[in-house]
Amino acid sequence: MTQKFDNRQKVAPGDTVFEGDTAEAGNGVYEDGEKLRSRYAGIVRYQEETVSVRPSNGRYVPQEGDIVIGEVKAVRYSSWMVDLNSPYEGMMKVDGAVDEYIDLDEDELTEYYDVGDAIVVKVSSVSEGFDVNLTMDDRRCRTLESGRIEEIPPTKVSALIGKGGNIIRELKEATDTSMIAGQNGRVWIQGGDHVEAAEAVKNIGEVADRPHLMKSAEDLMEADSNG
Repeated sequence: MTQKFDNRQKVAPGDTVFEGDTAEAGNGVYEDGEKLRSRYAGIVRYQEETVSVRPSNGRYVPQEGDIVIGEVKAVRYSSWMVDLNSPYEGMMKVDGAVDEYIDLDEDELTEYYDVGDAIVVKVSSVSEGFDVNLTMDDRRCRTLESGRIEEIPPTKVSALIGKGGNIIRELKEATDTSMIAGQNGRVWIQGGDHVEAAEAVKNIGEVADRPHLMKSAEDLMEADSNG
């Protein structure tokens, strides 16, 4: 009954990520007797009683607890459908989006979130069939009224954030910007020298593939000036 890797460590397809009957297989994990094995080459994540693996390549696959940047694509009777830069759309229901009481027969949901709105939102749950539920019930979640959004490969987000958040923190300080990096590869930038910040963010794909060059935010900015 043991965890076989450190949290967020790289794993290969078929690796045993947990052994025993005290954890359940989440996204990217399958059962093999009393063992839980990875379906992908990716990053293993241990969360409460669930073990999941995020693929290292390809498009973003939502996982419970992720903070992402989404775009409202449709407004329904009691929910909003949100594009997540993923093959899977997210649904944000009224009770997970608004604190106040809403009369669905009288109130217009577009007064709260409308088509085209960019939002920082949390993945609250993902079913086996990849029905993705979203919530705004997190201090980091909000509507993005201004600024710009850049996209990078979702697999490079952890490199942009850096160990303990050091890379993105240094980049914000160097460019005097506000910045939010969603796990789905969308990065919001506002204020300061947002042009330089955006160019540095775009360099993450090249620099992150050469870890020996990626020690600080300055490396991202120099990659742009040297390019």
